[in-house]
Amino acid sequence: MSDAIDTALSVRLAANTFVQVAGGVLASLVSFFTFVAVTRGLGPEAFGNFTAATVFLFIPVVLADVGLSTAVLREISASPERTEPAMRASLPLRALISAGALAVAVAVGMSMPFNSQTKAAILISAAGAFFTLLTLSLQPVLQAQLKMHWAAAATLAGRITTLALTLGALAVGLGFKSIVAAQVIGLAVTFLLHVVAVAAIVPLWPIVDIAYWRRLLAGSIVIGLAISISLIYFRVDTVLLALLRSSEEVGLYGAAYKFIELVVLVPAAVGVSMFPPLARFAASGDPRAVGLVQKTFDVLVAAAVPVIVLMLAYPEELLTLTAGPDYADAAVALQLLAPFALFAFVNALFWRMGLAARRDRMLLAIAVSVLALNVVLNLVFIPSYGFKAAAVITVVSEALITIPIVLAARSVTRLPNLAYLPVVIAAAAAMTTAVVLLPGPAALGALVAGALYLAVLLLLPGTARDVVVRDLLPAVSGAVRRR
Repeated sequence: MSDAIDTALSVRLAANTFVQVAGGVLASLVSFFTFVAVTRGLGPEAFGNFTAATVFLFIPVVLADVGLSTAVLREISASPERTEPAMRASLPLRALISAGALAVAVAVGMSMPFNSQTKAAILISAAGAFFTLLTLSLQPVLQAQLKMHWAAAATLAGRITTLALTLGALAVGLGFKSIVAAQVIGLAVTFLLHVVAVAAIVPLWPIVDIAYWRRLLAGSIVIGLAISISLIYFRVDTVLLALLRSSEEVGLYGAAYKFIELVVLVPAAVGVSMFPPLARFAASGDPRAVGLVQKTFDVLVAAAVPVIVLMLAYPEELLTLTAGPDYADAAVALQLLAPFALFAFVNALFWRMGLAARRDRMLLAIAVSVLALNVVLNLVFIPSYGFKAAAVITVVSEALITIPIVLAARSVTRLPNLAYLPVVIAAAAAMTTAVVLLPGPAALGALVAGALYLAVLLLLPGTARDVVVRDLLPAVSGAVRRR
């Protein structure tokens, strides 16, 4: 079939994605235990202050990237021979921009009407934000060469460090600031391990190339703003909630939103794997882009559906089992957020298609529009309805952005069809039936329902069975034989 992905590339993509997802699951599991420890150790009010500081610094982190990660990735994906000069020249620029942006962010945070605990967390966490930005500056090499297993390992090590330090701090009663410092140290470990991994592939001795800096910034500023703004609207509601409502409510919403943060790691891992070849296919007009897009779309839709079912069926159980009974009131927020998974998963694909097609200005216009709408709606409704309004507005914003993103994406290749949807619907129906009919504890019901969903996908013909049988199993068995 002319539009199919060739087997070798498909296996590499499956292996790279599998490693990321597996590593991401392990890292998320560790992070999840940290989340459980922090929410239970701090309580809703202090956890709300911690969440407010974390989300506030998320904004300068995405702005300080200025699209440079994507610009460098596009460059070295299209021209692999440019990897060394691009990395060596871009790293000092990234460090300078990151330091300046975070200095401004800390000054702004200290002047805003946050409480003293939130301000202390912002001050401490700024160092962790800097390590995050430096880590992002190194990842294009691992992404372009489909060696994200190193990134997954580094992230896992950092999360384990954070968990160990957090548990230790709570055990000896060191308090709020020590919990924040544990996060920073974990991010530092992740960064240092990225340095080791990337340095083994390409020299990292920095060079100052002002002319290259100008070209890189000129080529990245539009897409950088588009990406940054699209990510800011993803979390700006928490900042507004912290300014307009109580810290306890921020803590409740943060506990519910944690599940969204965890599940969006799946489309992120898939997107990281598929973007480099998609960028090459788009640049050369390679017809394999069609098969790549279709397979990615099918996988993302299939992955989103069970997330939605579980969030709708067991919201209170998920929150009390993890954050504790003090967070049970956030169950309604978790249910309201559930549809976000479907829109976020498919939009992750369409957004990368727009990036590959270099529709930077259109993506920027979309991002600005949805951010403006999101902020206005939150300012109107959060004072009266609190985190419930924030949850609904998050879903509405992500749904509204789908149509213009699809329009931006369609220039790279033809859009994916819905031929696999009946299989996903059949699996979802089986899963929902199991959730409704199975007696016993929620954990058992969720496990059985999830297993049934996966079984139906693997039994029926289509993308999921092809990915596992034709792509993933050969990749895993090959890795085992190489050992």
